[in-house]
Amino acid sequence: MKTKFKLSCLFLAALMLFSLTACGKDNPEPSSTSEGTEQTKPPVEAGSGTTIHTNLWDLTYDEADGWVYEEDDLHDDETSSKIILTLPKEGEDGSIVDAEIRVSVEDPYTFRDYLTSYGFDEYEYAVDQAYDLTPVGGIGCLKAEGNYWGSPCLRYMNRVEGAGATVFMEIIGEYEDERVDKLLSGLTIHLEDTGNEDGPWYWEGEPFSAQPRSVMVGTHTLSSQWLPITDCIITKETFNHAAAVTGDQAYLLVDGELKRFDYDGASLNFAEDIVLDAEYEDISADTTGTLWLANFMEPLISWKDGAQTASYEGPDHVTMHPSGTWGVSWFSGPECEKITLSGGALKTEPMVFQEVDILSHLLIDDSHIYVCGSAVDGSGHKVFVYDSNGALQMTLADSDGSGLGSITFITQTANGYLALDGNMREVVLWTKDGTYLGEADDGDLFGTDYPWFCGGAKLADGSILAIMTEDRADESAMELVAFKLSGF
Repeated sequence: MKTKFKLSCLFLAALMLFSLTACGKDNPEPSSTSEGTEQTKPPVEAGSGTTIHTNLWDLTYDEADGWVYEEDDLHDDETSSKIILTLPKEGEDGSIVDAEIRVSVEDPYTFRDYLTSYGFDEYEYAVDQAYDLTPVGGIGCLKAEGNYWGSPCLRYMNRVEGAGATVFMEIIGEYEDERVDKLLSGLTIHLEDTGNEDGPWYWEGEPFSAQPRSVMVGTHTLSSQWLPITDCIITKETFNHAAAVTGDQAYLLVDGELKRFDYDGASLNFAEDIVLDAEYEDISADTTGTLWLANFMEPLISWKDGAQTASYEGPDHVTMHPSGTWGVSWFSGPECEKITLSGGALKTEPMVFQEVDILSHLLIDDSHIYVCGSAVDGSGHKVFVYDSNGALQMTLADSDGSGLGSITFITQTANGYLALDGNMREVVLWTKDGTYLGEADDGDLFGTDYPWFCGGAKLADGSILAIMTEDRADESAMELVAFKLSGF
């Protein structure tokens, strides 16, 4: 069994469903602070109020207002001071308000993620200084109103560059309660200017680039060619990007939005943004040049020659056959549906992949349905290869028959099968009968440093367009990058 998994399939599914979203949408619980530090209540002072002293802030509050916290709600060390105080509801479970105060000496990247997650533009913040600041604890903070899992939420945040610190406050619940303002008025943040200078922003950083590379896998010489994307695509989303190709046109789903690029064999040149009525995660292209787009809770639509040509309600995630006449609607379990399109109508029939427990990806080529997911027998993540009627043909696994990482793209080649393993950061080859040939590591084949393989598509010459997210060497941004893969 391979052991260098970065994320389990279940955790990946959770990230796909609950990743940080913009202000006004549900947001997951903030990440925990550093582990391993003993949690003890600091000394308190009684008088006009109760004062909590930490390394990075002091907080004086009135216990008569009803604020309480547990020992585990307080964390304090040299680089991070955090507390969560609660106003409990009287006589019932739950709280009126949960107020988190967190100050951390850390790299700037979490704060930069906060900016875009909560509705701010990085350039307007850093260069144009376009946002008003609200003083909290002696620090001018950005203010964002939104919600947290359906509850009203108020957030204050900023970056204190000279101290290398991020200030973040999140008040969930009835944040207009006068006791909230009173609580925050008792906060004093203590940060020392150490002369820290944060790393470059994305517009200041060095874009990704790579040289051609080759790696032997069995008897095959796999070769990669970096395809510059003009202009480079900056993203905060690691996983959910997809690609499809029709002729010399490449289509990329980036953060749910569809972009068209001209492909000249050496680069992807931006052509247009295609405006859709919803955000989509799944894209397929058929032999007529029609694009098919789908997502959970959204209609399946077809797109050709710059216009939507059809829309079908009902399916979940959908992968279409290259003929464009049928596909498979799937979610996370083995119970799927084969959909058939005829005369403007969509017909469904059950299709159950009984060898699969949890499904993470489903792909279709001319001859096969590839179901990528965890085996029902507990033997790990594998690729189950079915015919168009759902009959199992073979199972693709690791060299010893055990699990793979997380396959995000697979297709049949002239000599067997090729897959992109997102979790293992490997390109994997098998023979026509499913015998494992070997793998090429991302660094050796692409010159990358632990990217996520998002997916791929076949090009007209039989090579593969592989797309992945990669952090720049200077950490100024994460880019969606593309390679042409051949030699299999």
